[in-house]
Amino acid sequence: MRILSIGCPVPSPNVDNHSIANAPSIFDYDACIVDPQAVSEQIEGIASTTLDVKAADGRAIRQGESGAFHFGLAELLQQRQHEFRLLLDRGGVLVVFVYPNVRHPGVASFPGLNRYSLIPGPDSDPFSWPTLRPADGKDIQATNHQHATRGYFDELAGRLRYRAMFDFGASNDGTVVARSVGGAAVAAEFRVGAGRLIALPPPDNMSATQRKAFTAVLLELIERSAQEPTQQDAPVWVRRYDTPEATAARDELSAASDELTQVQRRVTEAESMVADTTRFQQMLWQSQNHAFREVIEDSFRVLGYAVSATDDGIELRDGSEVSIVEVASANDAVSNRLYLTLQNRIEEFYLRRRSRPKGIIVANGFRERDPRLRREPFPKTLVDACETFGFALIPVEALYELVTFASETADEPEVLEEVRRSIAEASGVLEIALEEEIDVDDVEDGEVEAAVASADNGAVAAPAEAG
Repeated sequence: MRILSIGCPVPSPNVDNHSIANAPSIFDYDACIVDPQAVSEQIEGIASTTLDVKAADGRAIRQGESGAFHFGLAELLQQRQHEFRLLLDRGGVLVVFVYPNVRHPGVASFPGLNRYSLIPGPDSDPFSWPTLRPADGKDIQATNHQHATRGYFDELAGRLRYRAMFDFGASNDGTVVARSVGGAAVAAEFRVGAGRLIALPPPDNMSATQRKAFTAVLLELIERSAQEPTQQDAPVWVRRYDTPEATAARDELSAASDELTQVQRRVTEAESMVADTTRFQQMLWQSQNHAFREVIEDSFRVLGYAVSATDDGIELRDGSEVSIVEVASANDAVSNRLYLTLQNRIEEFYLRRRSRPKGIIVANGFRERDPRLRREPFPKTLVDACETFGFALIPVEALYELVTFASETADEPEVLEEVRRSIAEASGVLEIALEEEIDVDDVEDGEVEAAVASADNGAVAAPAEAG
């Protein structure tokens, strides 16, 4: 059995591991494993010219149309879309790890491209909003003990993490094969053409030893899926032959399904409320991706700016005043070259408009650490450069405090105007006082000194006195 894995390392002599860029023709395989998040990251890297990759024939992949010495990104993706369809049409198995959907607007020649555009699905389009919703958890239970995925969930219990859930409505072309402990559908199988599309929660930070076990159960899942006949629903007339016990069991199942639907509806409503009320918290921990940039854009809108998202980055308008914004998020300190990128954008703006805009950098250094414990999240050279050139350097925790404050004073435009003036006048780090005190008992081992140092250093301005 020939198996291809795209974006997910599967260490086995029976699996060819490639990326979406350099994989051979997908339809030449019996089964394919896809990590859409890895594919998204490669698409974004190619589109932004920060990633240099080659196609299977050795040509570089670039934006725009294909040429003699390069392969157009959109053309490559459309080719892959067709290859996935042919794989399923000929009865192949496609295993897809499920993450929330995201858009890829940077590929202009592929309108409407999103994370799942390449994946053929049933007519109900289960990977689009609102059927596919963000979620997060590790407690997963198989719901069909006869299904090929049963071993995947049993053997890897505690080593999987669902990142999204399916909210199936009345038109459901899929079969749920696993749910969270709260009843959310987190894995499903779909019939597409003559093939099978199996949507699974991805592995969660596995060691090399654990990945061997993951590989074994994943390959067993694929082999069983390829061998099992298609399950068919019994015709309606069969119910005329039900015994009293079967009728009672059907009634119990129907009642339980109705209760589950009600609970799932409440969970969905609660999840939507949580997503709305915690949206801006994403800026405190998100990596540098499209979601991070979007929440920064929305933050400035809350502060009263008119926001424009250009190919180069973010531009703000406050009346006749224009600001150019650079954003960065990193596991460690952010790059000290941010000011160079910002300076180049300002010079280009000046050459076009003959006016010099304000420079703003929003930085999220040490994004995985509590903001109260972050020490030197940006290099001193970056701070010095911002002070020299008059750029405002805004830590994400400061922007979060401003947005929270602005949300509470939305009906006081003069207060928001004062906040914007403080940003316009800032040169260097914009500091906002964090009201919450540090509880040393909540600090992780080895970080007590960092917490105390952070508390001693403090901030110098309250939200209403930003600047």
